[in-house]
Amino acid sequence: MNSAPASDAEAARFLTMATFGPTRVDIASLRALGYAEWIRRQLALQPTLQRPAVEKLDAYVTNPGQIDRLEVSFRTMVTAPDQLRQRIAWAMSQILVVSDRAGNLDQDPVAIAEYADTLARDVASYTDGAGVSHPASYYNLIYDVSRSPAMGKMLSYTSNRKSDPLLGTFPDENYGRELMQLFSVGLTLRNADFSPKLDANGAEIPTYTEATVATYARVFTGWSYQSGFGTDPSSGNWAPANYQPLICYAAYHDSGAKTLISPTGNYGASSDAPTVPAGTSCENDLAAALHALAAHPNVAPFISRQLIQRLTSSNPTPAYIARVSSVFSATGGDLGLVAAAILLDDEAMTGTVSTPGYTFGKLREPLLRLTALWRYYAPATQTGKYMASHPENYYQHPYGANSVFNFYQPDYLPPGELATAGQYAPELQVLTESTVMMIANDLTARAQNYVGNPSNGANALLIDISPLTAIAGNAANLVDQVNHDLLYGSMSTVARNALIGMLNDPASYSFLPAQVRVRDLLKVVLVSPEFAVQK
Repeated sequence: MNSAPASDAEAARFLTMATFGPTRVDIASLRALGYAEWIRRQLALQPTLQRPAVEKLDAYVTNPGQIDRLEVSFRTMVTAPDQLRQRIAWAMSQILVVSDRAGNLDQDPVAIAEYADTLARDVASYTDGAGVSHPASYYNLIYDVSRSPAMGKMLSYTSNRKSDPLLGTFPDENYGRELMQLFSVGLTLRNADFSPKLDANGAEIPTYTEATVATYARVFTGWSYQSGFGTDPSSGNWAPANYQPLICYAAYHDSGAKTLISPTGNYGASSDAPTVPAGTSCENDLAAALHALAAHPNVAPFISRQLIQRLTSSNPTPAYIARVSSVFSATGGDLGLVAAAILLDDEAMTGTVSTPGYTFGKLREPLLRLTALWRYYAPATQTGKYMASHPENYYQHPYGANSVFNFYQPDYLPPGELATAGQYAPELQVLTESTVMMIANDLTARAQNYVGNPSNGANALLIDISPLTAIAGNAANLVDQVNHDLLYGSMSTVARNALIGMLNDPASYSFLPAQVRVRDLLKVVLVSPEFAVQK
């Protein structure tokens, strides 16, 4: 691996994986600093927080809603200096899912903004402005997530009560189940390379049993808002308990003995599962239960594979997963260092795979196509809002998945050639004939909103295309510059020649004003397969 990018194209390709899109400044910085130092400086930055910004909206917005929270989310994605941290947090938000479409969270913009900040703080170590060090670990992450009011409401364990034999009631198992199935260990035991472990009969080994789910449901009894057990402070958006960490009310907690998850799936009489004795406090119950999960050998490959999928490649080789898993295990799940291992791995750096049956690359998430446009062409945010029109056309918005299973699932096999070849493509799960057209229409509309267009609306977010209009008279130079800006130099010769031919066509483009030539070129590139695929 070279210590620094040898060209703008190499830098932009790396930044496409590590940020919400390259910028001129970031390309120059990465080339000057080199990969490792750029990553080190990024992870040393304090997290850009969203909740304080949403709260400040109260000065001019009465009871800010999700549209206001999304405005802050997009500003963070596009303009925050801690791009790598925010990119990791965005990836983890699709694993540890909280959504404004589920769990009655549609009225809780402040709670969701604080949840976004929880992820941003916990995905990597940092030192705050007071000089206090905040180490990162997967235990710290799932501990803070488990005490988040947004997650508590999302998966219905706020005001979860211990069993009542007289009433025949039992604790809600929702969070206890998803914490294991989706947030930590998955359904079957895995080797470090994500291959399944098999028993003596060649069968896959379940990671946990229904009894384990019931036990973890008992762990999450007694937890509720700081405003009191059984309360719901979201009716007042500014109530601090709406976002403050949940606390435990001992009277409602099941303090009986508990057998936690086994690291080997051995649930027989000689189980190696850790236990918690009767009479343990709620807080100690929670700590023990989460330590058992965070230390489970499945967490490293289960989370590492999904983080690879979100950053670099939908079909990482077993060796790639194993290398990243080893870093996860060695660091206790410091996701900043895990992301560095993902990005600096030879497969990611070269974009080549020698293992038969595997290919490198992924479909860009629909929303990251939009952020790439906005980041490179520096939208004039002072003249408009990111949320002037809601990005529903992308079937994706920050903290807006339809369920706890995210916008798309990591094991999605698109019907047809990819499924036949056993190639996963999670992002294709949201693409249909209808959504492809809606995404394309929205992207082309965003290209229409450029500085100087007389048809701009009052709230339009305007991209700056002046560097392109300055060279629009030369079709080849213009196409090459857009290739540099949006495709990190990856445009095929076929596409390049076709675009140059389009701009030089005397019947259509050659006589048009520079801004129109640039606008229409951007429209074609933004909806092209070459822009949609990240390799």
